Amino acid sequence: MNKMPHQWLRRIAVAMTAAVGLSVLPIQPIQAASRYSDVTSSYVWATSSIDVMTSKQIITGYPDGLFRPDQAISKAEWTAMVYRLFDTYRPNAKATDLNKIAYFADVTADHWAYKPIIDLYDASFRIGGFGVDKEGELAFNPDQQLSRLELAQILYAMFGNKLVSLDKVSDNDACAAIQQYKDMPVSLLEDRPAYGFAVSDGRYTTSGWMRAGDPTVYKTLMIGTGTSDCTLGDDQLSNVQAKGLAGLKLNGIMSPTDNGRFRPRDPVTRAEAVVILDRVYHFLKNKTWLNFYSTVDLDGKTATTPTGNSPTGAAPGTSVPNNAPGGIQNHPGDPGSRDWTDKSVIKPRDYFDEKGVLTKNVATGGDLEAAVQTQGSKYLTIDFKAKEDVDLYIVMDGRVSFMKKEEFPVTLDVNGISFVGFRSQLRDPNVKKPTNYNVTLSVKLANQQPDTKKKK
Repeated sequence: MNKMPHQWLRRIAVAMTAAVGLSVLPIQPIQAASRYSDVTSSYVWATSSIDVMTSKQIITGYPDGLFRPDQAISKAEWTAMVYRLFDTYRPNAKATDLNKIAYFADVTADHWAYKPIIDLYDASFRIGGFGVDKEGELAFNPDQQLSRLELAQILYAMFGNKLVSLDKVSDNDACAAIQQYKDMPVSLLEDRPAYGFAVSDGRYTTSGWMRAGDPTVYKTLMIGTGTSDCTLGDDQLSNVQAKGLAGLKLNGIMSPTDNGRFRPRDPVTRAEAVVILDRVYHFLKNKTWLNFYSTVDLDGKTATTPTGNSPTGAAPGTSVPNNAPGGIQNHPGDPGSRDWTDKSVIKPRDYFDEKGVLTKNVATGGDLEAAVQTQGSKYLTIDFKAKEDVDLYIVMDGRVSFMKKEEFPVTLDVNGISFVGFRSQLRDPNVKKPTNYNVTLSVKLANQQPDTKKKK
C-alpha cells in the first residue's frame, strides 16, 4: 500500500535521467570565421568550440589577437579549464581519509594553478593524473605538456562510469576495441600467472604508484585467446586504458585517426582541448547529468560567466545537487547523523539505469548516494528494498526526510523542486555485514496520479 509522508515531501519533483542515444552529440553550428586571425578555415572543426569557450572565459586568447590553436597545453592549463567549466566539480576538496590528497611536492601554494589542482585531484587520479617523484613524494608535473593518453586516463577518472558507459562496454568489448588501435601496445595472455608476471614491467614503483611524468605507453594487459575470448584482469592501468579508450570512442569524445592510430604520446593542442571539453559538456547535458558538475551555460540561454577571486577566475564550488538555504527537518525516527555531518548535502556517486533502478551492495561499496532531476513530471513513486535493516534519507533543497524501508513504496504529489537526493544508512553501523548486502532503489515518474488502491 502506498503511503504519503510529511506534507513537504508532496512538493518534491523528480525526473529520471532519460536515456540519450550514445552516439548522439549536439551539432554545433559552423561559423564562417573566428574572432581569432589564426583560427582559419582549416580549423572549421574547432571554430565554434573556440569561440564559445573564449566568450565564457574558460580559456582566453592572446593580447596579439591570436588563439594559437596548435600550441600544446600543460596539465595545469587543462586543469584550470576544467575548474572553470565544471565549477561545482571538486573531488579532492570534498574527499576524506585515504581518498584525499594533501599536497603535491611540485605544486606550491604560490603556483598559479594551485587551487584548481589541489581541489580536483583526489586519489582516484592515480592513473594519468599524478605519480611519485624520485624522492618518493607525490608529484603532479603541472607544467608538463598533457599527452593524449594522459588526457584519456584523466577523463576516465573524472567521468568514468558516465563517459565510458560501463554498463554498455563489456570486458570483451573493451578488449576488442583497444586491439584495433595500431599504436596502443596490447598483450593477450592465456592465464593469470602470465598476466601477473607481465604487470611487473616497471609500470608501478614498489610503493604501488606510477612514476610522475613517465612517458612510457605501457601495454594493455588482458586475459584470453582472441577478440571473442577476452577479459580484463586486476591491473588498474590496463583496465583504464581498455575501458577508457573504448568508451571515449563510443561516445564521440576522443577517437583514433582514420588509419586507426590514437597518437598516445602526442601533446593535446589548445584547439583539441576546447573541442574535447565541449563534447564532454554536451554529453553530460544530453544525459541530464550536467547539473552535478556545472552551472555554466555554454549555449547562451542563461549565460553564467565564471567569476571569483582565484587566479583562474573560477566560480567557487557549491555542494551537489543543491546549496539552497533552509534548516534540516528530521523525521522523529531519525537515528541521527553518524559520519555524515550535513545530511542536507548529497554527493551523487551512484546512478540509475535507463529503467530508473539502482542496485548497490552497501557492504562493499558504502552507502548509496544518488540524485535525480526535475523535468516537470507531477508524480513520483519511490520504492526502496533491502533484505537487511537499511533505511533511506530523501533530500530536497536542503531539507531532509528520513524514511524506514517498511514505509515504501510511496507516491508523492510533486511540484517545483529541482533536485531530489537519496542516501541509505544502516540502522546499526556496527553490525557485521554479510558479503552480499544489496539495496535496490527505484523511481518512476508520471503525469497522471497512479492508482494507489489495492488490487483485489
